[in-house]
Amino acid sequence: MSATDAPAPSTSTPPAGTPRWVWILIFALSAIIVGGTAGLLAHSGGASVPGSILTGGGAFAGTLGLLLATAHFAAGK
Repeated sequence: MSATDAPAPSTSTPPAGTPRWVWILIFALSAIIVGGTAGLLAHSGGASVPGSILTGGGAFAGTLGLLLATAHFAAGK
């Protein structure tokens, strides 16, 4: 067996799956949709513009945090 026929050293990293940036993008877009919808519903319900922005921001942050926590739990880390 020559040096070029030697097996590659094993690594402890798992095979590549879906890149993390794809999941972060999906989570962020989902949170933007939820936050925007919450802000629009709050404004149409009679809330002031600043109150609607705060409602949408809270919904965005809550959704993104929940999705990231769920992904962390599902990954088993």
